[in-house]
Amino acid sequence: MKIKNNTSAKVNPFTVVAIIGVLCLSFFVLTNTTNSTQKEVSKTTSLNNEDLNTRTTLPTVEYNELFSSSDYALHDDDELSIYLMSGTAIPKVIYAYKNEPSDRQLTDNFFLHVYVKDSSKLKGKAQFANVDFIQKPKTFLIEGKTYYVFQRDLTSSSYKEGHIPINNIDYINTGRFKPTVGRSLDLRKLDPSNIPSGQLYNGLDHIEITISKKAFDKIKNKRDDALSKGIHISQDDDLVNGSVRLNDEEDQKTELRLKGDWTDHLKHENKWSYRLIMKGENTFKGMRKFSVQHPVVRNYLWEWLFNKAIKDHDLVGLRYSFADVTIQVQDTTTTKIPMGIMAIEESFDKILIENNKKREGIIIGFDESLLWKDREKQRMLGLESNAQSKTLHSLANAQIKVFNENKVLSDPKLLKQFETAKDLLEGLRQGKYQPSDVFDTDKLATFLALTNLFGGYHGLIWHNLRIYYNPITNKLEPISFDSNSGTRLSKMLEYPMSKNDTILHEKVLEKLKVVSSSSFVTELIVRHTKELEQLEESLYTEYNNELDLDILTYNSNFIKKQINPAVLITADLVSFDKSHMKVEINNVSGHPITIESLLDTEGRVLSTNKSAITLKEKSSTVVDFSLSNYFVNAFVSKKNKKGTFQYPKDVQKLRISHYVNGISTKRNAPIAPFSKNQSLDKSIAYYKNAKAQNFQEFSFIEEQEGQILIFKEGVHEITKDLIIPSGYTIQITPGCHLDFKNNASLLSYATFLSNGTKEKPIKFYSSDSTGRGIFVSNAAQQSQIHYSTFDNLSNPISAIWEVSGAVNFHESDVIITHSSFINNRCEDGLNIIRSSFSITDSRFEGTKSDAFDGDFVTGTLERCTFLNAGNDGIDVSGSELYLKDITIKNPSDKAISAGENSLIKGQDIHVSGGEIGVVSKDLSRVELTNLSIIDTRLGISAFQKKSEYGVASITLKNTTLQGNELDYLIENKSSLILNDITVKTVSDNVIDQMYGKEYGKSSR
Repeated sequence: MKIKNNTSAKVNPFTVVAIIGVLCLSFFVLTNTTNSTQKEVSKTTSLNNEDLNTRTTLPTVEYNELFSSSDYALHDDDELSIYLMSGTAIPKVIYAYKNEPSDRQLTDNFFLHVYVKDSSKLKGKAQFANVDFIQKPKTFLIEGKTYYVFQRDLTSSSYKEGHIPINNIDYINTGRFKPTVGRSLDLRKLDPSNIPSGQLYNGLDHIEITISKKAFDKIKNKRDDALSKGIHISQDDDLVNGSVRLNDEEDQKTELRLKGDWTDHLKHENKWSYRLIMKGENTFKGMRKFSVQHPVVRNYLWEWLFNKAIKDHDLVGLRYSFADVTIQVQDTTTTKIPMGIMAIEESFDKILIENNKKREGIIIGFDESLLWKDREKQRMLGLESNAQSKTLHSLANAQIKVFNENKVLSDPKLLKQFETAKDLLEGLRQGKYQPSDVFDTDKLATFLALTNLFGGYHGLIWHNLRIYYNPITNKLEPISFDSNSGTRLSKMLEYPMSKNDTILHEKVLEKLKVVSSSSFVTELIVRHTKELEQLEESLYTEYNNELDLDILTYNSNFIKKQINPAVLITADLVSFDKSHMKVEINNVSGHPITIESLLDTEGRVLSTNKSAITLKEKSSTVVDFSLSNYFVNAFVSKKNKKGTFQYPKDVQKLRISHYVNGISTKRNAPIAPFSKNQSLDKSIAYYKNAKAQNFQEFSFIEEQEGQILIFKEGVHEITKDLIIPSGYTIQITPGCHLDFKNNASLLSYATFLSNGTKEKPIKFYSSDSTGRGIFVSNAAQQSQIHYSTFDNLSNPISAIWEVSGAVNFHESDVIITHSSFINNRCEDGLNIIRSSFSITDSRFEGTKSDAFDGDFVTGTLERCTFLNAGNDGIDVSGSELYLKDITIKNPSDKAISAGENSLIKGQDIHVSGGEIGVVSKDLSRVELTNLSIIDTRLGISAFQKKSEYGVASITLKNTTLQGNELDYLIENKSSLILNDITVKTVSDNVIDQMYGKEYGKSSR
């Protein structure tokens, strides 16, 4: 049965497509006690210890049965039915109009007066619990009939406990009214005594958390203490043991504690927020650490949608979902405490980073413990907020923290990353860096633009910042967290510590222009409409909160006004003569402005200044315009036949051409004929400490027109890092031999063209084994390597940064032919990351570890040979790879390895000798034809290594296995189809036999 739901709310054109999609909700199917597929859920249970009794259950009914019968009806007539549903946590009254409502039925307020049996539960002198409300209806089409539905939770500020239990309701008076006009509906003494218990089915995953009575008491005492203080401060010993189960899966061991700083995480009777940490190598829905919390603390669906937008744009976002959650307390009897619909939010560890397809790197932020200890002290003493310590609340005094501290501090590689990231963040805090120095500027700008669009101000408070250090780029990247999205902007949101960063500011403006466009907003919503529909359906069964997409429209319009204000500059004439005109220009906008030229009202350029002038936001300067020869005749008129400039009347004919940096639209401003008499403040400087280009210091490099750098033929020593900035193209001449010494590397952010010939190959090597290697990143065009040899190189490294390959291409597409990678002295011979590539007719030999390593790549290898690899011959993660005519001999570990959801296809593959032939693991697929594996210890294996991924598969056709100690070892649930025959699986723990334990090589 398809149930459509539309709203009568006004729809903004920006999101008309998306809103219609999202608001076409399908109300969920509910089953009653006569339904053979009845589902059972727990009755709301008080959390007092003495009330922890054995579980009771509620039946559910189908929604079409609810509307077509009177079982749950408080009132039923030809026009209107009113239903009472007890629910898992809070009872709900549902009003369903059966015909198209009149104007007053659509717009009148509801009065809902609940008279209770125990009047001591009412506050003050109240005679009933007032639940009046006003609401727009939702329309539902059920089997051809339209219903207009309103619903209201039975919660009232006049009832001491907030929500009103059905067993304390004597009767209900309800109806409709318009202030100053009167009532249009008046129903009295509706009796709930014969209404059976029932609830709406939400269709979400069910999570059951099980803890002991002792553990629950510890948590409850912690919660009571937090409620009394108004603040919750977690401690190391708060964790209790428990287990968690998803739907009908097996229980998994976990530790959990309360989470949240403010008591909004704890004040609800049932819906307390928890942090869960899985034990051992267990993961839950692919996560090792996650939170369970009331959807209200992240503004319901807004945080989900914000994280989707973040991930859509290659930023690090959290997995965020919703589930129906129950706490099971075990004692002599078992009690189930239904929490209802809760939000599930991923926490911070390596799995988060890898799920975002990034290389493992540390996560840092600022420690907020000083702030919360001060707030706790303030509240304990009954002081107002103005008594807070500015010192303890200051970003300047917060310590930098690293997530998963024990692991990081005990791992030398991660510790080195932490020291680097910590120094970058500390330098930023002290003003020695700007954000554009230490962050990936494009990603930070995109993050800020999306944060503004969503009104996610809360995520930019300093103690909510979460930051990923990317060990490949040696840059910081923002992570979305606790944005509180879904609020209307009242000012533009900025990243902390970024006030004077003009580079970041300009990039943010570029991104704001994009995200504020109507097409961007519409496409964002349309992209996620299906999931939004499903989640709105689910959440509506318990919460009346709606996703008001007009907020995105409002914020996009707010952004447009901010980046394109009505007025950008004011201009005042200072002085002029026949050849010069000085104009004082005041930037009244919040953005850097470029002053381009002096014009007349017809758009003709009157100045000859060769370079534009950039004027910072809210600053002023005097611009000296050199006047063109045309200026003399620019003002010819019937009254001024000579055409000379006549002051002051001709000033009104002058304009200043200018534009906002990052926004290409040019604007013209008039000039006032009288100038201000004030001096100018000049010279705004900020600290930059980044590696500067130095190719000019190398005599064998010749710069040619078009920013082309020619590496001359001959033997040249490189004894210090050679750094090529973006915007250039490197062209290495055939016969050029580069000898790397003294830990020197070539670091290029430019397109890399090493086009040797068969007669004159290009060589990169280290004659004394002291040189490093090559790193190409973010090249603008596809790089090329032909007839080139890379011999005896190691990975580029510095005191704060390193990569794993002797030759590395990061986010830089490359074609490689007729080349060799031999005798490298580091982890990988060739490492390609987040790029597309093609490698043909090339050789990999004598590599220390992996010969070819691809991370999140798409590419082909054809007619290539891999000899004597110190680890894997071909190793890819998160990638798609095509192989053809490949020979691999004597790898110390695996000839071909597919990991982390990779796909390898190919034909004509020949593997001989070595440890293992072909391996597929962790949700990867390998599909090969014409494969031979000869004389290996283990021919083929498929298994799951990492719990956050799934099983693996291998399909081989026309395959020959000969002389191997063991032809295949396939883990249960993984699969191997060999020459159209599915082979038997033999083990649940193949990994226990891999990585040097029985087969292969240790990864340590």
